[in-house]
Amino acid sequence: MPGDDGARWRGSKELNTLLAAARKKLESNWLTVSGNITVHLGEPADLWRLCSAISRSSAGLHSRAKTTKLDLVRLDEWLAHPLNGGMGLIDTLDAALPLQDRKRIAAAKADTKAQALSEAKDLLATTPDQDWADRWLSSLLNQDGTLGGRVAVDALRKAAHVLAVLPVDGMSLTELAEFAVGDTKALAGGGAPRLVLDALSLREGIPRPSDPVGIRLLWETAGVSVDALSSRVVVLNYRVSEDHTVARWLNDAAAQGIPFPLTLDMLTRGPLTAVSDQVYVCENVAVLAAAARTLGSKSSALVCTDGQPSAALHKLLAGLPKHTQLHWRNDFDWPGLQMTARAIARYQAHPWRMDSNSYSAALDAKNSEPLKGHPTSSAWDPALATAMRESTRAVMEERLIPDLLGDLTRPTSHRPDPNHSDQSNTQ
Repeated sequence: MPGDDGARWRGSKELNTLLAAARKKLESNWLTVSGNITVHLGEPADLWRLCSAISRSSAGLHSRAKTTKLDLVRLDEWLAHPLNGGMGLIDTLDAALPLQDRKRIAAAKADTKAQALSEAKDLLATTPDQDWADRWLSSLLNQDGTLGGRVAVDALRKAAHVLAVLPVDGMSLTELAEFAVGDTKALAGGGAPRLVLDALSLREGIPRPSDPVGIRLLWETAGVSVDALSSRVVVLNYRVSEDHTVARWLNDAAAQGIPFPLTLDMLTRGPLTAVSDQVYVCENVAVLAAAARTLGSKSSALVCTDGQPSAALHKLLAGLPKHTQLHWRNDFDWPGLQMTARAIARYQAHPWRMDSNSYSAALDAKNSEPLKGHPTSSAWDPALATAMRESTRAVMEERLIPDLLGDLTRPTSHRPDPNHSDQSNTQ
């Protein structure tokens, strides 16, 4: 009878051993009473006797056996007998400690992760230069295409909403967090800012920085201000129409042909509206220094990003009049192409000597660096990216200084066509 030995086993080490094994089985099997559990005999000493009583048979089972299989249905029936407690297996286990349906919990987590991933893809579907967003999302996945266990769903959702509103024009981290997700502390720490920085490093084609300065500069590439005094842009002959303190500094420097560094803090002191109908942007400060030294106040308005575009630069260019033509160039490397593409998308900028002929004319394998980073395209001149892939060499902007200075000295009526390309002279 199922209850013959029930009283002696209640609360025993032997029964507790079986219940522990049954709990593990049920919690990994949708809480379904089916199948067997493997029982390791020997400890406690009389475990084999209890298994025999539950199985209603001792055939082939004795004290020297090492393991046996116990049918959970039999255990359920045995426990449900009035002499053995009168509660089935699930009720018995639940009374001691609530059962966890781990399969269902895992499935719910998988559904939540899949939904968060889908939402992130939708939010970033219209992102300019979609390649970086696709690569970022792919970096978060397991081999089976599911979201990796190291990625918190809440962090992913916050990061995706932040990335969807970038770039901005000089917002602080707290302003950005409030604007994007309605929580001023969302970017103060945790997984969300790390995910955003991972995405921005892919977008810029640079390793993810770990030092405070590198992190600040990476945020600034998206127009986010971490430090309004450190974020800056250098200009030459950038005359403005206003008459407040910073505006007068700019105009006085332009009259003398003196390069002038503008911090983000200065740019928040009042509007700065460029009066020139042509503004040129370079990447390397050596170009601006050469223009100041050679052309002085006769140079066209020139803005230098001094590397990755900063929050200060984006704040300055956000105030350009609609009629102003912005001519933009960078180094001939993969990050340079990416920055130029974003300038075209964000500011309708015109590529400035960023064409395949200018690249080929400046290319010198002996003095060029190998291309680094993730290859990208050049939609404004597809032949440029092709030529760079074929040569595998980068050309720094400084090599074009004589040609760039020539462009900066031309009268307004004779300046390069907004869609400037030296290809027109060689076809």
